[in-house]
Amino acid sequence: MNDMRHEKLIVRFLKAAASPAGVMRCKHTFSWLEISFLFMFLTACLTAPVSIALMKMDRFNAGNLLPNVVQKADAQFIKQLKGYQLTNGRLTGTDELYRVEKEKTLLAVDLKHELKTSGENGRIKAEGGYQNALIFQSDHLIISDQSGAGFSVRYPAKAGLNDLDADHVGDFIGAMWFAQYKPLIIMLACSAVFIISLFVTAVLTGGIWISKKSNMTGIRSFKEAAAAAVCGSALPAAAAMAFGMIRFDFIMMLLIHSCGSALMVSFIFRHIFKTRHHNENLQSGGNHGKSAAI
Repeated sequence: MNDMRHEKLIVRFLKAAASPAGVMRCKHTFSWLEISFLFMFLTACLTAPVSIALMKMDRFNAGNLLPNVVQKADAQFIKQLKGYQLTNGRLTGTDELYRVEKEKTLLAVDLKHELKTSGENGRIKAEGGYQNALIFQSDHLIISDQSGAGFSVRYPAKAGLNDLDADHVGDFIGAMWFAQYKPLIIMLACSAVFIISLFVTAVLTGGIWISKKSNMTGIRSFKEAAAAAVCGSALPAAAAMAFGMIRFDFIMMLLIHSCGSALMVSFIFRHIFKTRHHNENLQSGGNHGKSAAI
């Protein structure tokens, strides 16, 4: 036991992660600090494909987030908008306010910032009772939807209006929106992975620890249960990471990790009961031999 505890962390972790038998042999060798480090390491493995996939993305269809206002931008408004120039993140052209109002929707080009808005970013609304608004101002775009979402989006330095048409307004707005909010989206996605991973690990740890009452699993403390849950989730985490690197699917990655971890814990219990049954048979056979000799 002492010799195993003196082995390097990576060696003990690999031995424990390799099989259910390894988990049970090494579960007592990890400290709380080591368990926490291993959990963070496995979570980082899961967030790697998420971060890489989102970093590679450069487009996002705003119709998925702001479905109503995007549909209101018709060809006539786009034709008028293309009379302006968008260069180096600045929209220039005639200073006169251009606005179109229809069905509680406001479409406008407002270089003097005459139109007023209210609410914080994420919930911005155009004043005047408009349900939807698409306002192009000199250095940013105001877009709000009747769904409740509303954003102020800066023009990227490389953005232009030359290729814009009514059929691709959602892509145009989405590209600008995604460029500005990509860091926040990556942070939220990684936070979601962390929370889900923590929840799964906590549930599995609790399930393993409860088995302590039966005196059948050899789990002697909550720390050993946590070590077994973390080490048992290593292979599913590796499989989920590999899948995400090959073909990114956020939901599928989480399913592979969650279901795989639960399956691995069930294998651990199966190994425990199988070993216990085998030992009982050996003990029973030994006692029978002694009785026959007597």
